[in-house]
Amino acid sequence: MNITVHKKGLFIYLSVLVFFIVFASFYGGPVSYAPLYSMILLVPLSVLYIFLNYKFLRIYQDVEVHRLTKGEDHRYRALIENAGILPIHRMKLWLYKDRCSLYEIDDGREVSLSIHEKKELLSGINCIYAGAYEVGIEKVSFEDPFHIFEVILLVPYSFRAIVSPRIIDVADRVLDLENLFNNSGLKSDRLFENIPGSNIRAYQRGDSLSSINWKVSARLSELMVRVPDRMENRTVTVLMDAVNVPECEQDSAFLKKRDYFLEFVISAAWHFAKQSVPVKMVYPSGKVRESVVDSYNSFLEFYSIVADSIFYSTKEDEKEIHDLVDSRRIGQHDGDTWIIIREDPGKGEEHFIIC
Repeated sequence: MNITVHKKGLFIYLSVLVFFIVFASFYGGPVSYAPLYSMILLVPLSVLYIFLNYKFLRIYQDVEVHRLTKGEDHRYRALIENAGILPIHRMKLWLYKDRCSLYEIDDGREVSLSIHEKKELLSGINCIYAGAYEVGIEKVSFEDPFHIFEVILLVPYSFRAIVSPRIIDVADRVLDLENLFNNSGLKSDRLFENIPGSNIRAYQRGDSLSSINWKVSARLSELMVRVPDRMENRTVTVLMDAVNVPECEQDSAFLKKRDYFLEFVISAAWHFAKQSVPVKMVYPSGKVRESVVDSYNSFLEFYSIVADSIFYSTKEDEKEIHDLVDSRRIGQHDGDTWIIIREDPGKGEEHFIIC
């Protein structure tokens, strides 16, 4: 809550109050005391009126889609309702201007509602950053009838948007260089070698005749085929070094860093997915988790996680990520290749480290 006192209105109020105090002290009687008591009670009654207005105010916000995409236009809807028995006069709506654009709703727009009245506001919305954060109407403000003070309050019901990052090539220049140093390791769960391997199973309809192992089939009196080995590709592990900032402190500076961080990570994952090369993504999602991205489908699974699921449940989870970062930077990675992507690098440092 934020209270702003208007100096001009306060000066007029105090001047009138002093006048009625002097008037009542000289003349007395109900004629002089009635306006004096009215002036004295003006401020507390205005505070009570504003409190009741806010208590019975209902604001419901939503967007036409469950997940938005950064930079794309969507339809936004706000339903404002006065559920009380007192009218609301000239309430102002204040928007999250630092993170989204509402085309048909102006910041500071005045709305008046009679008893039990509802008003619907429609607008196009465009979210500036990737991530999960509150958008739309942030605050409402009320003034007393004589403009002595203004009270600014957070909306009773906020709306949290999930904004997916764009898929761009910002990480390609890093990973193209990195592939020169890549080593073999991770096997794909979805991709298989073109030639049969040493594993054997019973023949199934649709199996190639060239995959039949005739010697084993003759010995077992049943057609047996050789199963291709899982494909082994050159791979890296991407470690996401995200910061831990409480939701109440996630300002526009944080959103800018989170936006670049998510776009860089998604770019790295897509770089490998479009080549069907497996890459292990290590990230905090409550606890420290791992996902293998080696195809378009696995990329989509990881992409659906990133926008709103990068967070720490406990300090221990945050420490685990930082310990991984420290150990990989000093060479404890058994010859594997790691790329550490940092959300908040130090001054003059890059957002990524190749280990």
